[in-house]
Amino acid sequence: DILENRKLSKLIKYFMRYSKKARDNVKFIVMDMYTPYISLVKECFRNAQIIFDKFHIVNLLSRALDKTRIKVMNEQKENYNKFKRYYKLLLKKAYELDQEKKKKRICFNKMMSQSDIVDYLLEQDKELKNTYKIYQEILYAINFKKPELLEKLIDSNVTGISEKMQTALKTLKKHKEY
Repeated sequence: DILENRKLSKLIKYFMRYSKKARDNVKFIVMDMYTPYISLVKECFRNAQIIFDKFHIVNLLSRALDKTRIKVMNEQKENYNKFKRYYKLLLKKAYELDQEKKKKRICFNKMMSQSDIVDYLLEQDKELKNTYKIYQEILYAINFKKPELLEKLIDSNVTGISEKMQTALKTLKKHKEY
């Protein structure tokens, strides 16, 4: 169904149309991190386990990394075009970057692999490099289904990362059970 809005009162009214038995039979609810949904689930689906979906977790982290990149890009006028043109490489999983295939890169005017470009961009700013590192570690834990590593990364007090990534990690830590 498509509901008219996301207000908690409307959502509760909608789901309460179903019998208590039907609602109590719901075992899992996979959702994004929209806070009102948590209270909705707890009120309407008392037996359901909340699970935040992988897409929204990765989206939260990639936005934090990209905002960090934009901040650095705007501070570094000499590398502005490089940060702007090759932003997708920073968001890509590190293990998927091409390390061998070198081709002429417009902004660099020399032969470089995707890994060479990422290395260059990361060397321009220590905070970006640290933020990228935690982003990649969490991507790895998620994609290779390593929940213990993910929990360790979320709980760790990582220093030297951007404020945006710190906020993203606090959000994940706050909702770690999901």
